[in-house]
Amino acid sequence: MLNEEFPLRVEAVPAARTSEWRAEDSFPPRQTQAWQLLFVRSGTIEERCDDRRVLLRAGGLLFHQPGEVFAMTTAGEVPPETLRIDFYCTCAAMDRFRGVMLHAEPAEQHDLNWLANAANELFDPAPTPGKPPVIRQELPFGAMQQFIIHLENLLILLARRCRRAKRPVARVRRERRQAALVEEARAYFSENLEHEVKIDELCRAVGCTRPQLQQAFRARLHRTAMEEFSAMRIEYAAQLLARGASPGEVASQMHYCSGAYFSQKFRAATGHTPSAYRRIQQGLPAKRQNKQQKAKSESKSTIAEGPQKV
Repeated sequence: MLNEEFPLRVEAVPAARTSEWRAEDSFPPRQTQAWQLLFVRSGTIEERCDDRRVLLRAGGLLFHQPGEVFAMTTAGEVPPETLRIDFYCTCAAMDRFRGVMLHAEPAEQHDLNWLANAANELFDPAPTPGKPPVIRQELPFGAMQQFIIHLENLLILLARRCRRAKRPVARVRRERRQAALVEEARAYFSENLEHEVKIDELCRAVGCTRPQLQQAFRARLHRTAMEEFSAMRIEYAAQLLARGASPGEVASQMHYCSGAYFSQKFRAATGHTPSAYRRIQQGLPAKRQNKQQKAKSESKSTIAEGPQKV
């Protein structure tokens, strides 16, 4: 007798596509209308799931439930490749996937790879990043039915595993604690971008020890907590400069010890001085050289063009 306790039948697939992203790419928040399967084929991304954010590495997958707000930001230096499949399924077994993060096992990897390759053959790319792709008008005979069969088989394998694993293993529990700690620390950073935060102050705020904090940041973001805070402050300073604030005003507002120190940190992070970055963002002409700078530049060019002694 067939076991129909938890039938998993996909009713329709409105959108599916693999996407290759560049480092530091992202797309704005969007609300799902159906279930959405997200699988990271390579690289690392930070995915928004309503009010929480999770870090997914290669092989990781999760489900966005209908009505959930999601967004994505790439993380790390390796350009990620992701597979997203929107589908309708009203089966009760889908409740097992709510708020669950998984890592693909070999048996599931076969269907995931097949779906990833087929998605690009059945759907055209979205007109803008983050928007759903468009199904092609002319498809091979039975192509969508075959796609649904592989998707249903994948869901069955995942549902069996979710039912089997009642308690997360120690590694998963540790990763969840680290992810929550990093998210809480980044939220504290966001509220205190305009002044320097000491690591002891941060540890007291989030309720952890310094080794726990550093271990969580190195494991999740591959940098220390203070390196992440410094990067967030530079990003905030860049936003202020783009809005028209002068470098001196930004340095004063963010309580840098001096304008020269702020300029040094900003240039090391962005490759531009604060003044040059502000002009670039506002479309202003490059700074004119004064007479002393022009004379110095001309003297260097004259020396370079002069005859060389033999």
